[in-house]
Amino acid sequence: MLTPLSQRRYYFPMTTDIWIVTCVLLATIIAFVLDRFRLDVVAFISLMVLLLTGILTPTEATAGFSNSLVLMIAGLFVVGGAILESGVADLAGRWLGRLGGTSTIRLTVIVMLASALLSAFLSSTGTVAVMLPVVLSLCRRAKVSPSKLLIPLAFAASLGGMLTLIGTPPNMVVNQVLRDAGLDTFHFFSFAPAGILMLTLGIVFMCTIGTRLLPAQRTGSGNASQDQGFVSRPELIHSYGVDGQIREIRIPHGSTFAGRTLRDLRLRTVFHVNVIAVSTTGARGTVVRKCDPDTLLQPGDTLLIKSSNEEAIANLISEGKIELIASTAALPKEVYLAELIIPPRSEFVGRTVRDVDFFRIYGAMVLALQHRNKPVGTRTSDTPLVPGDTLLIAANASALKRLRKSRSNVLLVSEQEEQRESPLTPAARWVVVILVGMLIAMSAGIVANVTAVLAAATLMVIAGAFRGSNAYQSINWESIVMIASVMPLATALEKTGTLDLVVGEIVESPGLTSPSSLLLLLFAVTSLLSQAISNTATGVLIAPLALQLAERLGISPYPLLMGVALAASTAFSTPVASPINALVAGAGNYRFGDFLKVGVLLQLLILFATLAIVPLLFPFSP
Repeated sequence: MLTPLSQRRYYFPMTTDIWIVTCVLLATIIAFVLDRFRLDVVAFISLMVLLLTGILTPTEATAGFSNSLVLMIAGLFVVGGAILESGVADLAGRWLGRLGGTSTIRLTVIVMLASALLSAFLSSTGTVAVMLPVVLSLCRRAKVSPSKLLIPLAFAASLGGMLTLIGTPPNMVVNQVLRDAGLDTFHFFSFAPAGILMLTLGIVFMCTIGTRLLPAQRTGSGNASQDQGFVSRPELIHSYGVDGQIREIRIPHGSTFAGRTLRDLRLRTVFHVNVIAVSTTGARGTVVRKCDPDTLLQPGDTLLIKSSNEEAIANLISEGKIELIASTAALPKEVYLAELIIPPRSEFVGRTVRDVDFFRIYGAMVLALQHRNKPVGTRTSDTPLVPGDTLLIAANASALKRLRKSRSNVLLVSEQEEQRESPLTPAARWVVVILVGMLIAMSAGIVANVTAVLAAATLMVIAGAFRGSNAYQSINWESIVMIASVMPLATALEKTGTLDLVVGEIVESPGLTSPSSLLLLLFAVTSLLSQAISNTATGVLIAPLALQLAERLGISPYPLLMGVALAASTAFSTPVASPINALVAGAGNYRFGDFLKVGVLLQLLILFATLAIVPLLFPFSP
C-alpha cells in the first residue's frame, strides 16, 4: 500500500559530490551575476571542475557540444544572420516603421508589434539591432523622446520570444527536456496562444501605465531630415559638442610636413589632433584622397582636422609651418558623419578608442564619444568603452558599408546622409523562400526541428546569403559554448542526487504540493534568476527541476515547463537583465530605476496572466 504523499519523507545524505555540485552551481551563478568574465569562460571552467573532480565522465561532460539543441541554436544563428545580411530584416523594420505616425501611443503599438514579430523568428538582440535605428528615426520625425519608445522596444523583443518554438532558447530548452524524457514535445506554435496574450497585455500596459512611468528626458530637435534613419550633419555635430572643433589647414611650400606621411607625423599622438580628410587641388578640381597612415602629404594639400585643444593647434601650425585657412570648416560631401553605439558583448568593451583603432578596422575616424548621452570632453581616445556608449564618426561610403555589417561589435544607429542603394542583396528572395520553407517544415512536423534548421542554414550559405566566413561570424560562439557547458551541470545535479534533494524539499513543504503553487514558485524563481543571469542558463537549470516535480506529484509537466519558458522571457526589471536592455539603456538615457518601476509591474502582470491562462491551455491532469 502506497504511503499518502503528505506523509512521505525523503532523506538524501549530503554527500561530498552534492557539496561539490552545489558549490559549483552557486559559484557559476555568482560569476554570471557579477558579469566580470565572459559567460562561456565561466561555464567552461565550471564544466572542467566537474570533469576533474570525477563527478562527470568525459562522455557526460562533452555531451552538450553534440546535443541537438545546441546544434539547432547554432543553425538558427546562421539563419538569423542570413536574414540580417541580406537586408530582409532591415527592409521589414523600415517598412513597419513608416506606419508609426506622430502619436506616442500609435508609435508604441507599431514598435512593439514590429519588434515582437521579428523576435518570433530572430534573436531578440538581432531584432533590437535592426529596430533601434528605425525607432530613433521615428522619434526624431515625431519629436518624441526616445526614452518613451526604447524600453517598449526591448520589452516587446522579449515578449516576441514567447510566440514560437524558436523565438528564444529557453523555449527550445524546455522542449528538449520533454524529448529527453521520451514525452511528446511542444509544437512550433504551441507557445503562440499564451504568447499572444502576454504580448497583448504588454502592449496595453505600456500604452497606459507604462508610458506614464517612462521618463520624458528629451525630445527630437526637429532638425532631422525626412529620410528615415538619417539625421542632418549640423544636428550630429551639435549633439556631440563638436561645434568649432573642425578646422581646415593648408600645407604650403616649405612646410616641414610636406613629403611626409601621416604615420610619420603622428599627429594624433604628438599634437593631439585627428585628421578627417586630405584634399588635393589639381587640373580636375579638388579631389578628396583616401586618408590612411600611408597618405603622403604634398605642398598645396588641405587637411580637415579635429581638435578641442587650442594650444595643440597653435603648436601644430608653428612646428609644421602650415596655414590655418578656417577655424570652423565644413566637411566635404565625400565624408559622411554617422553615429555608432557599443552593444553588450562587443569585443570593444573595456578597450579605449585608441586601442580599438577604428580607422584601421573600418576606415572611420572617431570624432567624439558620449557616455550616457553626455559628451566626453577630453581624452576621448583614452576613455574605456562601455555598453551603451555612442560615438560620432567620420567615414566614406565604403567604410559605412563595413560598419552596417558589424552588428556584433558596433551598431550603426544613424547616418548623416542616405546612400541611394537597394537594401536587399541578390540572395534576399532565396533567403525568404528558405525561411518560409523552414517554418512550414517545423510547424507541420515534416522533419525533426534540428533537421529543418540545419538544412535551412546550409541552404542560406549555398544561396549566397553570406560572403566568405560571415556565416561563421554570425554565430554567437559565446552563447553556444556557454549553453553546451551549462547543460552537463544539469546532468551533474541529477546524477549526484542534488536535484532529487531539492525536489524532495519542495514536495515536503506545506502549501507547495498544489499544482498552482508549484507553477507560481517555478515562475518566480525563473523570472528572478533571469534578471541576473542568462535566460538560457536559467532554463537549463530550472526545466529539469520542473519535470522532476511533475513526475513526483503525478501531474502533467507541460504547464510547469510552459511557465518556465514564459518566465525566462521576463527579464524586464534591470538594465543588465538582458543584452537588449543594456543596448537601449544608453540610447534612451535610462536609469536603473526606470527599468525597475516599469519592469516589476509588467513581470507581475505576466505572472498573474500565466497562472490564469496556462492551466487552461495545458491542464495539470496527466
